[in-house]
Parts: sequence; structure tokens; C-alpha cells
Amino acid sequence: MTVTQIFILLLVLFCFIGAWYGLSYLLSPQMDDADGIARVTGNCGDTMEIGLQIRQGKVVKTHHWTDGCTMSRNCVEAAARLAYGKTAENLRLINMTHIVDDVGDIPDSHLHCAQLAEISLHKALENYFSKNNPAAQTDTTGGPEKSTGRT
Repeated sequence: MTVTQIFILLLVLFCFIGAWYGLSYLLSPQMDDADGIARVTGNCGDTMEIGLQIRQGKVVKTHHWTDGCTMSRNCVEAAARLAYGKTAENLRLINMTHIVDDVGDIPDSHLHCAQLAEISLHKALENYFSKNNPAAQTDTTGGPEKSTGRT
């Protein structure tokens, strides 16, 4: 292989990776009108964000984002998918076991990704309740992760 061929191959690879990340960003836009949203950073350094739009007591739209690995992305996507169509009260029942079941096989070294997705979902729910019904707000996580609810 010549230097020119290697350069062209690297250029094509760079364009492919750029297009992949660009599409990932465009297909997961920020939810500006979220009723409940949370951004949580876990002990591993990954950050997840889940946004919920709730109408007539049910989740009608979700937003998810992470800066973590593929397993983090799969877990936060599964949490958002599991939340869709559920009532706000039923969101409390979603836990990391449901997320693991939805994702499939997760190595033991990445189970914290499912836990972080669960915590992010519950923090978004807490944010929703704090905006709409302060008396119903409860702590559903019990974890040491750092949370910054965004409005």
C-alpha cells in the first residue's frame, strides 16, 4: 500500500466517524420543553441525561444523552424507551433490572451503567414532581452519584 492510499483510507475513515457522530447528535436533540429533566454524573465519570415530557399523566416524549461508552448509551436509551407511555407513578417501578433485561447481556463490569440510567430516570421524575406537585417528591435513588437537575 502506498502512502497516498493510506492517506485516502484514513480520510475516508475520518469522514465516516464524523458522519456517525454528527448523525448521533442530530438524532438525539435537546428537549427544550421537558417537564422533568436530570443530568447525573456517576462515580465512573459518565454523565447521563434524561428528559421527560408528560401529558395527561403519561410520558409522551423522552430525551436521552450520555457522554459515556456504548454500554452507557444503550442503558440510557433503554431507560428512556421503558419510560415512554408509562404513567409518572409507574416510572418509579423501573429499575436497573428492567434496563438490563431490555439491553440484554451486560458484562458485570458495566452494571453501573444500568444503575446510572435508573438514577437518571428517577431524578428526572423527581424534577417533574418538584415542578408539578412538591408534596409528591420523594428520593428514589439512595445512591452517592452527583446530580444536577436542569430546567
